[in-house]
Formats: sequence, C-alpha cells, structure tokens
Amino acid sequence: MRAKPRRWAIESGSLFLASICWASPARAEAPKTAVVSPGRIVRLGNVLSIGTAASGVVTDLQVRDGMRIEKGQLLVRIECADLEKELDARRAKLAAVEAVLARVEHGPRLEELAVAAANVELADTRVEQAAADLKSMAPDGPTTSEAQIGRAKRGVREATAQLEEARAKLSLLRSGSRSEDVSEARFSRDAAEALVGEVSARLSRCSVRAPLAGIVLGTKVTPGQFISAAVPQTLLELIDKDQRGVRADVDERDVSRICLKQGAVVTSENFPGAQDAVTESIGEMAAPSHERGVREVTLASTNGTLNWPVGLRVTVKFKACPAD
Repeated sequence: MRAKPRRWAIESGSLFLASICWASPARAEAPKTAVVSPGRIVRLGNVLSIGTAASGVVTDLQVRDGMRIEKGQLLVRIECADLEKELDARRAKLAAVEAVLARVEHGPRLEELAVAAANVELADTRVEQAAADLKSMAPDGPTTSEAQIGRAKRGVREATAQLEEARAKLSLLRSGSRSEDVSEARFSRDAAEALVGEVSARLSRCSVRAPLAGIVLGTKVTPGQFISAAVPQTLLELIDKDQRGVRADVDERDVSRICLKQGAVVTSENFPGAQDAVTESIGEMAAPSHERGVREVTLASTNGTLNWPVGLRVTVKFKACPAD
C-alpha cells in the first residue's frame, strides 16, 4: 500500500518534464513579426536634369509635366538673334573663301589663255614692224637724222620688251597656280569652316532637344524667363522609362530584416486588392524622421502591372528574406 504514493509521484514528474520538453521547441520556433513600412508610388528609372549653356530669353516651352517625348524632340527654344546674324556673316565669309580656293585650284580659264596668246602675237607683230621701220631708214640719207634713228631703235627695244612680257604672262597662265597659293587658300577655307562650326554649335544650344525618349517629370522655366550660362539652371527633368514602383521608408531598426529580392505585398486604402512586389535596392541612411532614422527601400512590381497614381500613399508588408 505504501508503494502507490511513490508511483503517483514518479508519473506526475514524468508528465511535468514532458510538458516542458514539448513547450520549449514551440517557444524557440515562434514566427517573426513581418516588417510593415509606409511608402509611396514612384517612377522607377534614371532622372535626367536638362539644361543648356546658352544665355537668353525662353521664347518657347513645348512640353508639359507628364508628357511623353521622343529622342531628339524639341523641348525648349531660347532667343539667340545675335548668334543667327553672326552665323550668316560667317557663312558669307566661307562662301567667298571657297570661291577663291576654287579659282586657285582650277587655274586660268581657256578664255584667259586665249587672250594671253593674242597679246603675244600682237607684241610679236609690233616687234616686226619696229624692226622694219628701223631697217627702212637710210643712215646716210638727207632726210634721216640721228634722232629719228634713235627713236626707231627705242621702238624696237620697247616692242621686244613687250613681247617678252606677253610671253612670260602666257607661260605663267599655262603653268597653273602655285602650290603655295593653293595651300594658303585651303587654310583660309578651313579656318572659315571652323568659325562656322563654332557659331553653329553655340546656336544649337538655343534649341534644347531631348537626349533620349522618356517622360517629363517637371518643367523649371517659363516663357519670357531669362537664363544665363554663368548661372547653370535646370530647364526640366526627364525620366527614361515609364515604370512605376514603390519607395518604402523602413525604420533603421528593421533594416537587418530587409534584403534584395525580398518579396512584399503593397496595399492602399484608396484602391482595392494588393500588389506583389520585390525589393530592388536599399538606400543609404535618409534624413531622421521623428528622431528615428529611416532608409529608402525601392521595390518593383513582380508582374509589371502596377498602375496606381504616382505619389499615392501605400503600406508595404515585407515577407521573409529568401535565405530565411
């Protein structure tokens, strides 16, 4: 009869130990609380600040916020009348220099050669006539004086010199332009072309075009506003693709539980249903908020159908990291 209390005590102790062993694993494997953070709908992509090195008054703003644009499309036009006049003058100078170069490279025209040849024949005829006149004079004749003979001899010499000059001119025309003259004309042409290109480049800054296709995030100038190259100013901002995502503000105490490729569920009080998203980037420490630091975490839609409006407030509930 005394053995019964001992048996009851042993059985009670066994049940107590079993309850402890059963409860301990359950307490160790308790699930972690999910990270829930506020966020907003944002546009994903590279934001470009568009400016210009020109100075002048904005005469035309051809885009508006949210407008889709194509590469090369005109965005802003700036008044640059002084550069337009300078370009016209440079082009006129270039045309004159090119005409000189063409004349030098092509050499004399056939008509110029014909005139030079005719001048040689004329000078040759004058030499023959002067020589005949001198020969017809009798040195001992009663009507011939030494002065007349002297004038006749000078006439022969002058006619001979004119003939030599005409022959030299014809030879010079037939030899064409000198290489030095051609080089000088080409250098002058190149310098004029460089000046035209320099003014054209400055004038092109007055017409600001889109460097790539995208969407206008916001315009920073208005028609009639003066801008100066001495004070750089953003004309407008573009984003290179129309893909929407979520930017969540995660408390720094929860950052250790956030990882790349981590799944999340995005909900909004203004729209029914939920959107599946995945973490794409974890930003650096942002400005303190209510004495607690936060980090910006960017998420992209997993199915690419996130069409909620940009700026909408949402709630992001992160799932466990893939490695957990």
